[in-house]
Amino acid sequence: MGNRSRTVLLALGIFFVGVAVMAKFYAYPTLAVAPPDQVAHTTSKTVEDGTVFVVATQQETQLPLTSTRTVRGDVVAAEKIGKALKRDVVVFDTAVVTDDDPAYEFPSEDDAKRDDKAPLSFVQERVVLDAHTGEAIRWNPDRATDNSGEYITTTLKAEDRKRPGDEVFKGHEGLVLKFPFGTEKKTYKFWDSTLRQAFPIEFKGETELLGLKVYKFVQEVPRSQVPQVTPLKVPGALVGEKGRPSVEVQRMYQNTRTLWIEPVTGAIIKGEEKQLATIDYNGEAKITATDATIGYDDATVKKNVEGATVDGRSEGGYAEKASQLHLIGFWVPLLSLILGLLLLGLAVFLSLRPRGRRAA
Repeated sequence: MGNRSRTVLLALGIFFVGVAVMAKFYAYPTLAVAPPDQVAHTTSKTVEDGTVFVVATQQETQLPLTSTRTVRGDVVAAEKIGKALKRDVVVFDTAVVTDDDPAYEFPSEDDAKRDDKAPLSFVQERVVLDAHTGEAIRWNPDRATDNSGEYITTTLKAEDRKRPGDEVFKGHEGLVLKFPFGTEKKTYKFWDSTLRQAFPIEFKGETELLGLKVYKFVQEVPRSQVPQVTPLKVPGALVGEKGRPSVEVQRMYQNTRTLWIEPVTGAIIKGEEKQLATIDYNGEAKITATDATIGYDDATVKKNVEGATVDGRSEGGYAEKASQLHLIGFWVPLLSLILGLLLLGLAVFLSLRPRGRRAA
């Protein structure tokens, strides 16, 4: 084989080694980021009726519960905050509504009975996350001139939003809406909106959902007092104090949260929570505020695995996304490196082999 052929082999070998390096250290990190314009909807339902304390009737009631979560990315805020922090971030506004009406809608601004039509539970948050790891990033600019900061609230009123540094909210921490790309079989810290802090969530094994490999994580949120801006008071009769118009009580809460994670993308494919919240008086549980097991419905899990179009936008489809990312992050670098090294080895071998026959 002549010098020209050996040069071609050498050039091809260098090319494929370069492809391996570019795919591993440039293409994969570029693609392994959460999309800043993401919009996602999830629906969770109770398998059996949950027990909730209904304020209107002042009674514990068995009800079927539906919880809907909406997540919307704020691209403008992500670009602004990313430049300020000099890192890739995503900004998501989330709203979780839980009610016994699966088709609940907030009443209009001018509805006279707006407060009476409030859902059983409502939490709205703005979170700033690292685009690669999914970990919460503290972002609390001067609220007088910049409203892009993270917050949490249980009402629709802007003035009720709690920002980092407020008495009952120090800021988001840990993982919030997703796990890291390339999720590992280890313990992470995951955010709990009720107690407004992160708790350990442990890897508990592998399984499959609709043919997709997922990691199962379980978080035990210990029984704790729910932070309140002002002392929580109820009519004395509800806790055995009939002669007192109102008494100060504590709201206690605990939760067993189970998440099934697609490990390549870090996406939450399925979630389930076993919540128990009580109203305590003098250290004793007097009222069951919530006792329910609620988890993603079958349609949400299927959408997360196979993908679907919601309001003209594609959502979910993490089986395909994981395959594409795994191809770019593992197979392309591996095969390109092997082929490149073989070509380089062949070029070197041909250059060094004995030439006695040709000289003769």
